[in-house]
Amino acid sequence: MGFKVLIFILVISISFTLLFDRNGFSTEKRSDIPGTGGTYRRPLEFNPKTLDPPLSLDMYAVNIIQQVFDGLVQFDKDLNIIPAIAKSWKVSPDGLTYTFYLREGVKFHNGREVVAEDFVYSFTRVIDPKTKSPAASLLDRVIGFKEFQEGKISTVKGLRAIDKYTFEIKLTEPYSPFLSILGMNKFKVLPREEVEKSGTDFGKSPVGTGPFKFISMKEGEEIVLEANKDYFEGRPYLDKIVFKIFHGAPREKILTEFKEGGLEESFIPPEEIEEILKQKKYSFIQKPLLSLRFYGFNLRTKPLDNKRLRKAINFAIDKKSIISEIHKNQFHLAKGILPPGMPGYDPKREPYPHNETLAQKYLMESGYGKDKLAPTLAIWSASKSDAAQKELNEIKSQLNKIGIQAIIHYETNWPNFLLMLRDHKFPIHIHAWYADFPDPDNFLGILFHSKSKYNYWAYQNKEVDRLLDKARAERDYLKRMAMYRKIEEIVLDDAPIVPMVNHLFQMVYQHYVRGVEVSALGGPYIPMKKIWLKKK
Repeated sequence: MGFKVLIFILVISISFTLLFDRNGFSTEKRSDIPGTGGTYRRPLEFNPKTLDPPLSLDMYAVNIIQQVFDGLVQFDKDLNIIPAIAKSWKVSPDGLTYTFYLREGVKFHNGREVVAEDFVYSFTRVIDPKTKSPAASLLDRVIGFKEFQEGKISTVKGLRAIDKYTFEIKLTEPYSPFLSILGMNKFKVLPREEVEKSGTDFGKSPVGTGPFKFISMKEGEEIVLEANKDYFEGRPYLDKIVFKIFHGAPREKILTEFKEGGLEESFIPPEEIEEILKQKKYSFIQKPLLSLRFYGFNLRTKPLDNKRLRKAINFAIDKKSIISEIHKNQFHLAKGILPPGMPGYDPKREPYPHNETLAQKYLMESGYGKDKLAPTLAIWSASKSDAAQKELNEIKSQLNKIGIQAIIHYETNWPNFLLMLRDHKFPIHIHAWYADFPDPDNFLGILFHSKSKYNYWAYQNKEVDRLLDKARAERDYLKRMAMYRKIEEIVLDDAPIVPMVNHLFQMVYQHYVRGVEVSALGGPYIPMKKIWLKKK
């Protein structure tokens, strides 16, 4: 869902189906015939906390999960829903029954065939409160969800294996984005015997059905995957993928290793883009992403429970200058919560343009000002890249101009950062959300419903909850979008966050890399099964 999280700080994502030189021309020859073999070395900016799909919380894990596991459906490069293990499906006219017809002969990496009961188990495990999956609420419309969670029944009535290759889901009410949600990384099929054998260690040695098998993980160093020769869509071209882990998102270090030939792809620090493109040595890919990076406020803490203080901070930050001067226009200015390209996006919305006068006004109205200074605010970041540090120092300076003091903290150990985030330890932190499915609920519902486990800012608004619940059940597209625009307007007025940027997928690849296909969901959803290396 952005579940990604997709929390990352100062992460730039990359996408496009063709490779371009600096003039925008494709450098990939269509006459090339894909060849098999080779190892693909890919950078990861943090070590994933777990590779267990229902428990994953970050986009670093999604990079691996998408290669190791499959679900019922998947997205193509244009975000259309296409078959995965389900070869076809049908939805009842009332929108309450989803029937999936599975491919025969799909095998887990342990050699056992996938059957409908495996989906019953996998979805039940997401719902089971013992699992503590952050995705459980996405299945709360499945018949029997509440009773099963309360321990009143032993099986979820709305999940059923009709026969060996037919899986049925029944809902209590229509849920418009439901089919898209099933394409998320949380709803993969898992082999029950492997999960129960490994217990909590399943996330360290996962077994799926995907194009690549998990081989090994050296904590903080690398994760190795190997081609699944029995994959139901056909063997992937690559023999192996090695995810090399770089703690703290040191993009300068990643680029250096890429230039030395140690990686097949690399992020690009802002100051390096122009020079990289001039050299014409590498292939460059760029595409807007369905994403949002922002500063999240912990509304449980003082003085951030003060709405007018939050508004003052929003007006005080000069986002445009930060994007142009520090990030060299590697991002798009975020004017709201929904990113460009997302249904419901309003291009005219910009509630908080930089305005020091309004910032001072709201600060005074908050009860803080010349006579009563606001407490020093702590801002936390998982990234300690040069660009991240420059941005944070600039924001500290801009807040100081209106009389708000700030102190910067870094926690580059990703599992530690996630733990602190979930325990609400951060007064303010940088947060990035990348869409998992192309629906406005993936941002507004997942991030701001009071019951969402991804609502790390403890935001609560009864009207927002009511509208979100109503929008999820609404089947009229235009009415639904009108509701989400109203929801966004209310949330922005409450100011639980400072929207900063929408990411661009910007990445360089070695000249011999072929078959890169990126959607607006970004890097984690690149189908590595399509990538191949052109031999000399």
